Amino acid sequence: MLPSFLSFLAATALASCSVVSAAPQGGRHSRSADAYPWSGWESQQCNSETIRTRVDFNNMAPADRKAYTDAVKCLMGKPSQLDPEQYPAAINRYMDYAVIHVNRTQHVHLDAFFLTWHRYFLWLYETDLQQSCGYTGAFPYWDFAATASDPHAFPIFDGSEYSMSGDGLYDNTGPTQLGANFSIPHGTGGGCVTTGPFANLIAPIKFIDPSQLTTGTLPADAFAYNEICLQRDLNAYVSQTYTNQAQLVAAAHADNASQFEYLLNGVIGSSSLGIHSGAHFSVGGQMNSIHVSAQDPIWYPLHTMIDKVYTSWQANYPDRASQLDGSTGTALNTPPSDVVTLDSVEPDWGYFQLTPIQVQELISTTAGPFCYQYDNVIS
Repeated sequence: MLPSFLSFLAATALASCSVVSAAPQGGRHSRSADAYPWSGWESQQCNSETIRTRVDFNNMAPADRKAYTDAVKCLMGKPSQLDPEQYPAAINRYMDYAVIHVNRTQHVHLDAFFLTWHRYFLWLYETDLQQSCGYTGAFPYWDFAATASDPHAFPIFDGSEYSMSGDGLYDNTGPTQLGANFSIPHGTGGGCVTTGPFANLIAPIKFIDPSQLTTGTLPADAFAYNEICLQRDLNAYVSQTYTNQAQLVAAAHADNASQFEYLLNGVIGSSSLGIHSGAHFSVGGQMNSIHVSAQDPIWYPLHTMIDKVYTSWQANYPDRASQLDGSTGTALNTPPSDVVTLDSVEPDWGYFQLTPIQVQELISTTAGPFCYQYDNVIS
């Protein structure tokens, strides 16, 4: 298996680690997963009339882009379903997703669950926007290769009411150190986001350094409420270097699942970010934390793009579509866990989905719970 994002940290992993606590379930209003009609799915007939198509945010009409961000803000206006004493940072339903993502980070990153767990997490979020907020438009992705020349120059980050909000206020925080001999230069922001639909958003989960993965645990105050603004530091150097079209095409044509994972996540510490990690660091702020990045609304279009790359790789090489990379079910295999197979049961998705689901049920976007496609395939 080729090395993974942050695998340089493995050498310093603790000899004995505690398992991350179970994903948050209900509590605030004692609602169960049964309260959500999409949380218990049955295989459906997917055909040309029922399939939904995901599209590039930048290619959507302004009114359609605003309809999407309005739906996201609607979710932010709905009450949390988590225990407020255990999860004070879960200030609304939108942040419930971020809390669940934090609590599952050790089990769904840098391992063989990453692609399929996030595929279903995105589907749950998309369906929630539809069922809870009446969203009827397409679920958008951020084509970060198309915007690599300068993210500011495209609708997605132009800071208008039709964007996903813009850059953060300029704050000269200096370069970001990613390894002993590897850093990236400061971008054009660094401070609070003050423009667009998510201006002045509070992102209450404090920054968790990726090195926390070496412990197999979360900080004791991981879910404390913090009065922290959404921050960004848009970085054209990072996007031009790590998320350009050539690298996108290379990932969509990876020789096997291990190489695909490597081209996504790279190896921090050896000047290789990969397109997934590169997209995160091209945004900066909370997106620089593997744990808490889902607080930023751009996280969802970014990861939908990762799913598009995954779907394209599967379409380009049908014989590899069900292939896994041979890794285990925990980040850096910390704590030690079994090798993931198609029969393995996915980590749950908190109260949104408690029913056990096998990896093989989430391999296809047109089978199992899914019935969606992308507007094009990366060929």
